[in-house]
Amino acid sequence: MPRLPELTPEIADPAIRKLMQAEERILGTVLNPTKLMGYCPPIAQGQSALGAGIDKAGNIEAELRYLVYTFVAGRNGCPF
Repeated sequence: MPRLPELTPEIADPAIRKLMQAEERILGTVLNPTKLMGYCPPIAQGQSALGAGIDKAGNIEAELRYLVYTFVAGRNGCPF
């Protein structure tokens, strides 16, 4: 059992609720890290900004970037 329950939009800080709604719209779901890091809005927003910065930098092609994400998740034991 997790030490923290997953954060839901109903009880989330308004800034995190906005982030959750954006993830839901773009990805079709709210990512688990957001549900946990949302308890500390500055950390959740920083993590989101880091991901957006990597995407916007354009140093890695989108197809390769998602292959890297999938590879790293598999190495960490996260199923897809």
